[in-house]
Amino acid sequence: MRRRINILIAAIFVLVPLKGQNLRMLQSSFLEAEYFFFNEDYADALPLYMDLYEKDIDNANIAFRIGCCYLNIEGQKNLSIEYLEKASSNMSAKHREGSISQKSAPYEALFELGRSYLINNMFDKAIYAFNSYSGTLLPGDLENIAFVDQQIKACENAKKLIETPISFSMKNLGELINDDKDNFNPIVSYDGETLAFMVSLKFYDAIMISRLKNNKWGAPVNITPELEIDGNVYISSLGEDGNVLYLSKNDDYDSDIYMSRFDGTKWLPAERLNKNINTRYWESHGYVSSDGSMLVFASDRPGGYGGLDLYVSRKVNGEWGAASNLGPEINTPFNEDRPFLLEDGKTLYFSSQGHEGMGGYDLFVSTLEPNGLWSTPVNLGYPLNNTDDNIFFMPTDKGKKGYISLQRDDAGFGGEDIYEITIEN
Repeated sequence: MRRRINILIAAIFVLVPLKGQNLRMLQSSFLEAEYFFFNEDYADALPLYMDLYEKDIDNANIAFRIGCCYLNIEGQKNLSIEYLEKASSNMSAKHREGSISQKSAPYEALFELGRSYLINNMFDKAIYAFNSYSGTLLPGDLENIAFVDQQIKACENAKKLIETPISFSMKNLGELINDDKDNFNPIVSYDGETLAFMVSLKFYDAIMISRLKNNKWGAPVNITPELEIDGNVYISSLGEDGNVLYLSKNDDYDSDIYMSRFDGTKWLPAERLNKNINTRYWESHGYVSSDGSMLVFASDRPGGYGGLDLYVSRKVNGEWGAASNLGPEINTPFNEDRPFLLEDGKTLYFSSQGHEGMGGYDLFVSTLEPNGLWSTPVNLGYPLNNTDDNIFFMPTDKGKKGYISLQRDDAGFGGEDIYEITIEN
């Protein structure tokens, strides 16, 4: 995200020879679209790019932007193929950001086309596009070469996993929890009696708490004001009795982990965890063990295996101790994120861009063995995983059940809804 903002700033100050009022207006519309695009507001960027494209349907660069927008909008990702195919027909190594006069697309159009084919289960075409993009990379660009190779492996893995689907059922949590807004990020306490989740309101994402009453979830309460924490805040985990809440607060450059307690009448202001957990790097999604003695979290601090790694800290005399990397059995050169622990404290669920995935992030499970090492992570299977990003699965009942949020066109109350999953095989 930081790179995107820097590119946008450079684009605003680039000197482009403008001929006439019409070209100035087009450049202004283009930069407005770029602003939304580089801030990942793809739904607002898309109509601006479409308007420009209608005026210049041979502009491969705008076709590239349109394809990327569709690729990042739920329910419309299949529409990206047409535009990314158009973009990949006219690419240039001399591509320049920030100008409506730029007609050719960057070579990254091939990578995004590969992603589009992969997400739409067109595996052989995806492999061809990824190989074509790999051919444009410099020999020393080892990080990107490795990531493209991982996508090619994901295509092969996806072919196999789709042939052996797992079976599960889904139950919507109902209209007391779900409504016409996006309801997401469900976290259930270890005792199963407290549900925390997020809901997208007009100006912010609210943190909601519901308590189980007579085997039914009670009316949720918005506790956001009590936490006294501003910005992009997300739920990470709940302690055993549902009265300890862990949160992640992040912006474009940094993320830290916070904790709040319920004192019997209200939630106390969230407090930032100590320096063993939070550094000047990115720390998020701290998940606490059932006895409260262990915290697993994601961080990109130095000394890891690449990208976000998973770390563990244990309490020493009531304070979180030095964090240690979970090791190469769990962490890869790519991102690992969203850890969850079962009640035994030895079974870890997490998402990863590495391992034997189907593309993007996949959900995996690993167990801590008697020798202190983690077992080889196992893919949770298709269709719980698919060829898009699958980052969130909150397991319960020894992994036989779990909670997710998703938007279904054929059911639900509108927007994302929260579902309970029961895995049947």
